Amino acid sequence: MAQAQPTDSRPPRRSQAERRASTRARLLDATLECLVERGYAATTTVEIESRAGVSRGARIHHFPTKAGLLGAAVGHLYDRIARRYHAALAAAPADSDRFHAGYRLLWDTYADPAFAAVLELLVAARTDAELREALRETSAAHQLEVRSRANAYFPDLARRDADGLLESLQAMMTGLALSRLVFGEGGREERVLALVERMVNHSFAPPRKEAP
Repeated sequence: MAQAQPTDSRPPRRSQAERRASTRARLLDATLECLVERGYAATTTVEIESRAGVSRGARIHHFPTKAGLLGAAVGHLYDRIARRYHAALAAAPADSDRFHAGYRLLWDTYADPAFAAVLELLVAARTDAELREALRETSAAHQLEVRSRANAYFPDLARRDADGLLESLQAMMTGLALSRLVFGEGGREERVLALVERMVNHSFAPPRKEAP
């Protein structure tokens, strides 16, 4: 009777690309966590390396500058938020008000505690040219994706002034999110959100057909 061959219970060895991706993800996640929990001033590369369990040399290999790391972390967060937004909108009932669903889901992304990382960096970038440039590049790529998706999701609005509407909504929600971060929730958000939604519906409603 043949003897059973021993099985190797060790996990498969990861490729070099997988190890690089894992190290990079740990650094980006640690950066976002630190920004949210401790704020920009206390988010040092030493703290990030410690949280990620990564050596200084490994961090420099992936992100030679702090500004580059912070910009990449924001891009990492934008990707995560976008995936969640698209999945939630796709799951909305077919007979629902699509603009209302998309509008409220958009606010959910700004109200997410993780978005505090973006707000921290936006304020810091006012006096940090290197950080400002890193955020500009990340934001530009994100905006292209947002506009492309918006045109596909809301074709009626796309035929009017979708870019202007998107910029207005994002500016409004950024201000609301910043106010919420500093002063907490106070009921003003719902009033502003409802008012702006009514204004959008009024301004972008399909034109009435004239009676013959």
